[in-house]
Amino acid sequence: MVLLAGGCFLLVRCAQIVVPSGGPKDMKPPIVEKYIPDSAATNFNAKNITIAFDEYIQLTDVQKEMTISPPMRVQPEAKVKGKLLLIELKDTLKKNTTYVINFGSSIRDFTESNAKTDFRYIFSTGSIIDTLKMTGTVKNAYDQKTDKGVLVMLYELFDDSVPYKIVPSYFAKTNADGNYKISNIRPGKYKAFALKDANGNYRYDVPTESIGFSDTLIKISKNIKLDFHIFQEEPKQQRMLRSFTGGYGRMMLLYAKPVTEISYKPLNSGTKTETFLTEFNNNRDSIRIWFPVFSKDTLHFKVIADETTIDTIRIGTGQFQKESSGRGEPFKLMAASNVKKDKPFDLNKGLEVYFNHPIKTYHPDRFTFKYNNIAWPHNALDIKMDSCVLYQHSSKIFIVGVPSYSRDSIGNTLPDSSGNGIYTVHPFSPDTGNYSLFIPPGTFTDIFGLTSDTIKLDFKTQEEKFYGTLKLTLKMKYRIAYVLELVNEKGVVFNYARSERGIFSYLYLPPGAYKLRIVYDRNGDYKWTTGNYLEKRKPETIIYYPAAVTIRSNWDMELDWKVE
Repeated sequence: MVLLAGGCFLLVRCAQIVVPSGGPKDMKPPIVEKYIPDSAATNFNAKNITIAFDEYIQLTDVQKEMTISPPMRVQPEAKVKGKLLLIELKDTLKKNTTYVINFGSSIRDFTESNAKTDFRYIFSTGSIIDTLKMTGTVKNAYDQKTDKGVLVMLYELFDDSVPYKIVPSYFAKTNADGNYKISNIRPGKYKAFALKDANGNYRYDVPTESIGFSDTLIKISKNIKLDFHIFQEEPKQQRMLRSFTGGYGRMMLLYAKPVTEISYKPLNSGTKTETFLTEFNNNRDSIRIWFPVFSKDTLHFKVIADETTIDTIRIGTGQFQKESSGRGEPFKLMAASNVKKDKPFDLNKGLEVYFNHPIKTYHPDRFTFKYNNIAWPHNALDIKMDSCVLYQHSSKIFIVGVPSYSRDSIGNTLPDSSGNGIYTVHPFSPDTGNYSLFIPPGTFTDIFGLTSDTIKLDFKTQEEKFYGTLKLTLKMKYRIAYVLELVNEKGVVFNYARSERGIFSYLYLPPGAYKLRIVYDRNGDYKWTTGNYLEKRKPETIIYYPAAVTIRSNWDMELDWKVE
């Protein structure tokens, strides 16, 4: 009996399946052992394709990764059965056409998920396999950045409407580096486009999509290289996108395009449109309206943008809550500043004090501004246009000005004819002295009759040796209107300028890596302008200096840039 029991134990141990351990990890993707029909087959008329691999496989993100060029109206169905990839073609194939099915990185082995990247199956319904290729790079026209998944499309029809209405004859998608490759193209002429497709339908039909195009037909008789710069067009029609209350006595209007002029027409007796105060953001497509005077019931009025776009606004004034966020915070006039506690103030900045409400009146004679505990005498105070207060100390001029400065609830800077801020517009003295600004309570009164609390700012300026300088000599081959921009590491335009002589001097630059770029300002508006496909107008060209410009503390840099 003991021997029998021991025998059974041995049988059970022998019947167990044990996964082998040890050995190197499998790093190789699956290998194709057989195609049915063969890859690169001609006179193809099959409905089913079978591809056999040397190991068990799986499909991942096949809807996203698998593409067919030329596109099919009905996407093929792909599924896995063990080591087999089974593809069912559900669409009628075009005659004498070379098809490329690209699986991207969707095919992986089952055990380690090693991807078989850029795997393709090719066939032709005609007697030959087309072999021509078009390659290149797609970049954003403004910042030169690349993006994965941007379509590059070729059309055999030449009507301007083709990117709006039909799918392309050939296409490919960019990789993460912005590079693309359309292979197996038939010789001929094509219209060529790049498209950042928002809805995946291979058509330019969503306002937020970006497009790039060749302004001539592309003749493909050999392998060619073609780069694209994509851009988002301005909206074709002006319209109000959204309106909402933005706090007590104010509301926001968001528009599809910049607004040049705006006016109001009352639709009830309680709406005093003549008292409205209007603020625009920098792009003039976001507008804030302040209501210093309003009834206890409803504001009802028309908004007319650029004399063409008319919308009706009705606001129940009960929506105007004096307490914010439900925390019981008092309704009051509050001030903020760009002075940061325990941080030196930049010499290249102006001192800013801004308020949460527009200012109606203020008393500049109450200001006390000190430098190293010495107050500037009030006989140095002068009243300038726009109620600016001018302080002059030695050869340095500081302007503490009115208004024209505020910030909205979404962080935009809003020029303000009513006056939400005070600011200086000239640099401070580079000697790291002690500065202070004292404004006693009640100096400012806002449009709601609220008065300001005490404002006291103490700060030191940054040491001059902290900064570097840049002297740039720019040599342009052609005389053309341009804007030169210096861009910091956060992508913010640090400065821009024009110069007849092509010599630019930048002072008080914080250390860091900068980019230099030139905007070819064709329309003379001092900024980059996007393009328009139907008008055959490409975006204004931007040229970047080929390397980062490194600014070091206490270092003067000279740079020559020759632009061909």
